[in-house]
Amino acid sequence: MSARELFAQPALYSSHGPLERLPEFMRSGPMQSIEALCRDFSGNVEVASGGAVEGLQFPVSGAHPTALLRSGLTVYFPDLLRSSATAQAWLRGVEASLGLPECAALMAFANAKGSGLTLHHDRYDQLFFQIRGRKTFRHAPNGFVHEPDIQFSPGAAAHSDFGSRYHDGFPLSNREVLEKPFQTLELQPGSAFFMPAGTWHTTAEQPEESLSLVVAVRAPSRLSVLLNVLQYYLGQAPSWRARSYGGWSADAGVAAEAHESWAPLLADLAARLPSLPAEAAHQAWGVHGFTVGSQKQYPMEARFERYIRLPNSTLEMEMDAALGKLRCTVLSGPNIRPQAQTVIGINPEARGLIDWVLATRAAFTVQALCDAFPDCERDEVEGLLAMLASTALIRPIPAPDWVD
Repeated sequence: MSARELFAQPALYSSHGPLERLPEFMRSGPMQSIEALCRDFSGNVEVASGGAVEGLQFPVSGAHPTALLRSGLTVYFPDLLRSSATAQAWLRGVEASLGLPECAALMAFANAKGSGLTLHHDRYDQLFFQIRGRKTFRHAPNGFVHEPDIQFSPGAAAHSDFGSRYHDGFPLSNREVLEKPFQTLELQPGSAFFMPAGTWHTTAEQPEESLSLVVAVRAPSRLSVLLNVLQYYLGQAPSWRARSYGGWSADAGVAAEAHESWAPLLADLAARLPSLPAEAAHQAWGVHGFTVGSQKQYPMEARFERYIRLPNSTLEMEMDAALGKLRCTVLSGPNIRPQAQTVIGINPEARGLIDWVLATRAAFTVQALCDAFPDCERDEVEGLLAMLASTALIRPIPAPDWVD
């Protein structure tokens, strides 16, 4: 089945076969053995101990993973193999097949004999690959809530959004969940499965030492995508940026007046929301991820109506006779991402467009730039702006214009 079909499965879906059927990076280099992973991994890890009913998982630093395994613990290796070009290309392929932005992460679990994770469910859909040793995996459908969008274990601290997810009912203890019918998967090297978010599972009390690889596909929820674009959309309006003075006042009259002032704002927003394009919301998510550093690559295929010149970013241009192009060196100014120097080559005919952009002090539209240079095709202008945005010389305003 296709990736889209696989991720549409309502319950855990498994398959078994030889280890050699998995991509080579999953069974070579650091993943060829537990010893190799412990030797090659750099960074902090987390450990877990306990049984299916009670257990703990917490981060540790200053301890070698080998020593932690010898202590009888499960060791969790987060953000694995991000330096591997092959692994990164494979993850980007998974995302592309699911129509997602950059959001998949690769991680590993090394289990000492007798160890494992206590009962819980995760927030994201996952692909699981057994690499070394045998592993017992117990699982069951949630039964309490569909699409919980939080990680939860009845024996652990409740997430801040717990009430909104489990408002129709919840288990009081791990033991209560474990009394429900569970299925057991006996995994061998080469076994793999897809597990939807919210599936109860535990790997406690493993029969032997083992190594597993997990791909967490951290796809944003529709709620997250909507809230993100609303920040950009409503953030243009002074009425929404105004401070909410009085809303918490001990004076009932003052508080009521502050609360009532929201009524016209909400009525206005309700009238606007149906025309807020879903495409704009998804594009806003991609460019926001690049802006804050959660996505490494700028979404070059995205197109926006408006951009703004970033203060303190600089651009120097010189003609490269060998290439027949202008060599543009952009030094990004202070922002959330690390400062970077980027070199791009553009056709000399585009210098006027760049000078025009550099001279702006307010947000500008693509149409305004096209009107200023009518000999340039719009798709060429949009491609140039995307390139300049990828260097952090300019930034798109990824929401429709707010018109009062």
